[in-house]
Amino acid sequence: RKAVDELPVPRKRHSPAKSPSSTGSSPFKLISFPASPTPEQPTLSLPPSSSSLPASSLSALATPNQTLGNLAEVYRPSGSPIRVTGTKVVTDVSFTDTDATGVCKVDKSLVCKGFWDSINKAARICLPRRSGKTYNLTQLLLFFSCMPEQAKVKTMPDSLLCNGDITAEDVAQMDLATKCRLKRERLFEDSLLKKLHSKFYHEHFMKYPVLHINFSKCKGETFGDFIINLCGAIAAVAQQWLDNCHEDKSKDNPDKDALYKCLNRIVDKYGSISFDSGSSGAQYTNLAIRMFEMLSRAICRAYGQYILLVDEYDIPFTSIYLADWDKKDKKAARNIMKLLYQTMLKDNDNLIKGVLFGVFE
Repeated sequence: RKAVDELPVPRKRHSPAKSPSSTGSSPFKLISFPASPTPEQPTLSLPPSSSSLPASSLSALATPNQTLGNLAEVYRPSGSPIRVTGTKVVTDVSFTDTDATGVCKVDKSLVCKGFWDSINKAARICLPRRSGKTYNLTQLLLFFSCMPEQAKVKTMPDSLLCNGDITAEDVAQMDLATKCRLKRERLFEDSLLKKLHSKFYHEHFMKYPVLHINFSKCKGETFGDFIINLCGAIAAVAQQWLDNCHEDKSKDNPDKDALYKCLNRIVDKYGSISFDSGSSGAQYTNLAIRMFEMLSRAICRAYGQYILLVDEYDIPFTSIYLADWDKKDKKAARNIMKLLYQTMLKDNDNLIKGVLFGVFE
């Protein structure tokens, strides 16, 4: 409330009559918690088994010793799982922020089952900025992926693994893959997904190879820069898989050597791309598609069919539209993206399910 009160008051074009309950000149509607209950402002006391109340009602019921966080716990239906944890409000919440950090989080784990049940082969989800797309995508990755995914859980301290059965000495002797697996189990330990759909959880948790591609950097002042960054997004996936394969001790995979060679070849191909100042980059127009096809075949051969998660799928198209290129380069870039998405989704026999996350349709 203090932060809101300190904001500058915008000028009003019209000045509507104030309601009798409004106070001050602030244009914002604020919720006030009474300092103490009075006869005019009684404090209701409902048993935990009462039906859930709307947020406005819960706010009105708060007392000085209660926050909206523990109010949601007090007035939730008896026996229903907790959906909101933590009280520290931050602007950038990560799925790997555990309850121990105190960050306020909403349990969205049922997205994993919705993804599996609702998507036949491919889907597209378009949402505004800051609406949780990357949060949910990270959640899908850490739930389904059979690889350690150490890059995603490296911010989680090893102390979270210590409990009555596991000591700090045990954690110190664990290999990295085991630590990553236990950390991911910790993330879903008290989730709605595990509580309400235990069978689905045990059937699908950490069972599939997952390709996670981020196209947020697929921009460029020139057509050549665009091609380099597009190939770089695919090479980054190959590098992630190289890192994961080094730590994957789950089974003796006879196709792992072939996968290593293919992943290294993709990374080397990206490193060999170079454009002269006068080059149009036409010789590299199909390189991104060939790199993805190599990656797709190698992973399917070593680990089976995979799940594809694409973040910021629309960035390449918007950057092409806004670019100051000639019409020929813009048309070539659009065709590359169309063929790439067709290769990833429509004509991909190695794909189990795929989803594109972005803002614009």
